[in-house]
Amino acid sequence: MRRWNHCRSRNSWPKVKNPECRPPRRSGFDSPQLFYTGLLSTGVVIVLFTLLGAFWFERQSHVLRREGQQRAASLLAEGLAHAVENDLITRDFAALEARLIQTTSDEQVVSVLLADNQGQLLSHVRRRSAGEPAEPQFRPMSVSPPPRTPLFELEGEQLRLWIRVGSVMPMGWLRIELKATQSDAALRQLQHQLLMLSLVSGLVLITVLVLVLRKTHDLFQQREAGLLKTQQVLERVAYHDGLTRLPNRHLLMDRLRQSLASAQRHGHRLALCFIDLDGFKPVNDQHGHEAGDHLLIEIARLLSNGVRQVDTVARLGGDEFVLLLPDFDHVTQIEEILDRLLQAVSQPVAYGSERLQVGMSIGIALYPDHADSGEKLIERADQAMYLAKRSGKNRWMFHEDCASPALS
Repeated sequence: MRRWNHCRSRNSWPKVKNPECRPPRRSGFDSPQLFYTGLLSTGVVIVLFTLLGAFWFERQSHVLRREGQQRAASLLAEGLAHAVENDLITRDFAALEARLIQTTSDEQVVSVLLADNQGQLLSHVRRRSAGEPAEPQFRPMSVSPPPRTPLFELEGEQLRLWIRVGSVMPMGWLRIELKATQSDAALRQLQHQLLMLSLVSGLVLITVLVLVLRKTHDLFQQREAGLLKTQQVLERVAYHDGLTRLPNRHLLMDRLRQSLASAQRHGHRLALCFIDLDGFKPVNDQHGHEAGDHLLIEIARLLSNGVRQVDTVARLGGDEFVLLLPDFDHVTQIEEILDRLLQAVSQPVAYGSERLQVGMSIGIALYPDHADSGEKLIERADQAMYLAKRSGKNRWMFHEDCASPALS
């Protein structure tokens, strides 16, 4: 650089032939040989990176496919485990087999197996070949569950998943087997095509790879969203009332068991309140079932808004509700909550141009004062509720009042 500046300062480079005083080249591609070499090198680099990108895409797609299969298996297995839990408790094997057959209606599902804690087979449904309906397998057998769950096992393109059944306590094992879907096969074919095109396409193919990878990721996201929605529907059906969205009997008993265990551990008290609506049948008879459903939904909302965050409001069916009120210091806390609920529910509810109005009869059973198990608490709260109805309705009464000679 100093030599060039020196020549410029003397203003002599046009007149002399000293190579040191010639102006520097502004581009490395002024020479044809350098241009072709650079172009060839650029082409080789593009092809090399395209090949690397193609192999990376194939590897990432393989990983995404496996992860998608694992997520699909997990969502299906968890949803099915929740759905069959109640049937497993009641030993309703016909309902168990029906749920397993319904699950295998998905072409991706090859086999579903349910075993008890000792590994004894309870139900097994399997599809022998593609396109054929799944059939129960009647051969008695025992299985060897894995030492830990969930466990994924891969055999070629087929994925097997073991999980435990039982949200509160282990009740058995569930094994589900999934095969690759048509979208997975189409994805593999697309990978081979992209790998062949990468030899001649260069930069265009790299762009295609990125776009296809994004599209593939979107497809997996859509499939996962659909499976997640299916799982949420299964859980909602299994644990919540279809009309009011409140917890149903199954979820109530589960929370009651947990609350009783916590109360026993920490020496706390809890209250179970059995509610039956007063005057609900005349509403149905005079205004129709749609008005009755509207009223039940509104009452469910009022009950949910009127209790504490730790409390549970459940609907058993018809016009029967249950309140689970754990961890209170004094009975007056329960009385304040119930007085507030009686006042809120007794207000008229608008339905079009009509005003619907009902009351509540509430029976209360306390742990450990009146019972020490969930079934007995419900039974004694139910008895107290009938006493409240016979005593004038739209009121609450404790189970201990049932023993009063004046009210018996």
